[in-house]
Amino acid sequence: MRLRIFTLLLLWAAGARAQGVDVRGTVLNAARQPVEFATVVLLSAPDSSGVQATVADARGAFVLRGVAPGPYRLRASFVGWLPGTQRLVVAAGAPPAPVQLLLRPAPQQLGEVQVTALRPRITQLPDRLVMDVASTPLATGYTALEVLARAPGVYVDPRTETVSLNGKGTLVIVDGKRTYLAAADLAVFLKGLPSQELQKIELITSPGAKYDAEGPGGIVNIITKKSLQNGTKGSLTLGAGGTTNSRQNAGLSLNHKQGALALYGGYNLAGRQTSVSDQTQIDYLGGPGGDVTATHLLTSATPTRQLAHNAKAGLDWQVSPKTSLNLYLRGLRTDRTSVANAATQLLRGPGAPVDSTLDSQTNTTYQSTQYSGNLGLKHTLDSASTLTADLDYSRYQSAGENRIANTFFTAQGPVPDRGVQLRNYLPTGIRIVAGQLDYERRLRAGTLELGLKHSYVTSENDARYELLQAGDWQNDALRTNFFTYRENVSAAYATFAGKRYGLDYRFGLRLENTNSLGELRTTGQQNARHYTSLFPSALLSRAVGKHDFVSLAYGRRIQRPSYQSLNPFIYFQDVYTYSQGNPFLRPEYSHALDFTYTANSAYVFALGYSQTTDVISWVTQREAPGSLVTQSRAENLDRQREWTLSVTAPYSPWKWWTITNALGVSYATFFLNSVANAPRTVQGAGGVYSISNDFAVKGGWVLSASGYFQSPMPRGVAQARGQASAYLGAQKKFLDDRLALRVTYSDIFRSARAVTRTEFANLRTNSTYRWDSNYFVATLTYQLGNQKVKAANKNRNVSGDEEGRIN
Repeated sequence: MRLRIFTLLLLWAAGARAQGVDVRGTVLNAARQPVEFATVVLLSAPDSSGVQATVADARGAFVLRGVAPGPYRLRASFVGWLPGTQRLVVAAGAPPAPVQLLLRPAPQQLGEVQVTALRPRITQLPDRLVMDVASTPLATGYTALEVLARAPGVYVDPRTETVSLNGKGTLVIVDGKRTYLAAADLAVFLKGLPSQELQKIELITSPGAKYDAEGPGGIVNIITKKSLQNGTKGSLTLGAGGTTNSRQNAGLSLNHKQGALALYGGYNLAGRQTSVSDQTQIDYLGGPGGDVTATHLLTSATPTRQLAHNAKAGLDWQVSPKTSLNLYLRGLRTDRTSVANAATQLLRGPGAPVDSTLDSQTNTTYQSTQYSGNLGLKHTLDSASTLTADLDYSRYQSAGENRIANTFFTAQGPVPDRGVQLRNYLPTGIRIVAGQLDYERRLRAGTLELGLKHSYVTSENDARYELLQAGDWQNDALRTNFFTYRENVSAAYATFAGKRYGLDYRFGLRLENTNSLGELRTTGQQNARHYTSLFPSALLSRAVGKHDFVSLAYGRRIQRPSYQSLNPFIYFQDVYTYSQGNPFLRPEYSHALDFTYTANSAYVFALGYSQTTDVISWVTQREAPGSLVTQSRAENLDRQREWTLSVTAPYSPWKWWTITNALGVSYATFFLNSVANAPRTVQGAGGVYSISNDFAVKGGWVLSASGYFQSPMPRGVAQARGQASAYLGAQKKFLDDRLALRVTYSDIFRSARAVTRTEFANLRTNSTYRWDSNYFVATLTYQLGNQKVKAANKNRNVSGDEEGRIN
């Protein structure tokens, strides 16, 4: 029924006669380079009243749909530039030639000191929020994961390093491409991607049907740098820093364009030392809210060394006026070593002496490599239609070895029989092949997009454990396992976008069919899944003034279980703690509705509501009544409801001072009827406030001061305590702007920590987790080549489309 309704809607839209024509154009600066996210307003020539408005995309391009015949004025504006205007006459049934609006630098002075206006860090578009990275102190010396953690609404769990957006799971993509990596492997990849590679981050809270439906919270798109200017350009970066631990980074990037061919490439090397510590108290209760019968006190400290190599290369080739080809290759290698020292003490009741202690030391060596490539082809069929094809291949391999020595003590001394010497080898291999075909046609009533996609993922986890017995290493059959997972997802989508009666709209429908097979080869256990789902989406937006906009978005999305959460084998952390996957996990589905009001093209107020069913969560319980062994198992909770409110408010008291405020508040309720010995509901509210200050001062320096405060708030079934952190930064350019110095100091008050409390299923857990958050970084970047070459025309890169394509 839903397919019929959607088909009728598309046929109606395609056949409808538009009330006018589309006006297209580009916003350029004085060097004729595109101006990203400039505001474009169409004014009636007779009375200068606002007719409609839009925001240019990352290429400076804009489109105003359904413009009625008549005389107009086009006006483009952006902070730091004088507005550009142009007269325009629209004839009936004849779209005008593309318009170019030129912006010139605005003269700004403070006394005798000339000050340059600062570019805003955050820009709100109808379906996403864009965070600028390249022009901030965050641009060098950090990892992509650290930069991501400072984006509004994004939370990176310090322990698991999983990424969420507005409190829900999210899909993280790079240059519009899925990585298909599990959370732990994705974190390794993002920690190996240096921040000097990043251009911006898009937080897409209302993805359209052309996106994969994965991620209830939406999509985080990390866009890397890529210059397509004529001539040869590049940059060389060197950086170092630290406090207790050190970090270093170096990188080289080169770009060359001549005629129809553009080549680009780069290499980055990043080394870092880090340390984390954990203090956890687990109280075993006689019943829900009952007395404490026993306690485990856990302490651990883990210093780590990591070295990451990151290389990329690519080309864009305009084969003919109608056909373009692009090739993109990336490789990443990470080497890591760590030594974890931990102690677990057992107390048999409140105030009781230590009954026993388990000391353990884990020495880890780890290597991972990822190779990925994309081949894209775009062909213009005629003046109104284009066809785009993409083929992706990626391979991820990791190999780790852990050597674990456990020593057990009681009040009488060591107990040799309970000490264990253990080692394991944990090779993992993931292979991804994906292909997508997209068709776009501009109709009189709007734009129709159709697409097909198929992806094939295979994952292999070979966990081999050995015990030291009588001086020889023997296979540990209790822990050894081999798990394979195969997943095929086929998808088709249709999207129609247009404008009618002053209302911009986009309706979409995506169909995804999933077939998966998980096999635990150690036992021969197999679990196959087959399911098909529809994912409708809609976006309505309207200008309610010259600089004010409102939008309403709806979408249905899915979160599939991770590969490892489906593995039914048992992973022992120590003799008291283990985790186990669940092969019967169901995917979670969410419905989200978001209303956004943008005032004066700057102030953003967003209200959202979402409902998620079969929420996937790791639940920790006692192995059996009275047992002092805890088991963590992936489970489907009943459902979750959440209200969110976010406010983004940039403000410039003076032209040399820009303030960006961001506030996010949420109220969530988890329904837990399916979990034994658990409360029926867990609910709570919380908020995060962040502020960044950028100052352009005498001598060409730009200073930054930023920070955030997080109130107590729920994190799933856990309650997180409040925390805060502050950062300082400075940057200045020398040698005719060829040499840039950036200095940053993170967590200056050493206040960042994760403190959580959970009372669930006859267990009460209090935990404090600290990481290496306090450090400084100094980085020098030197620009190579001619920095004043004329900009080339930017063709769309079908792999990293600014409109948010995803394969």
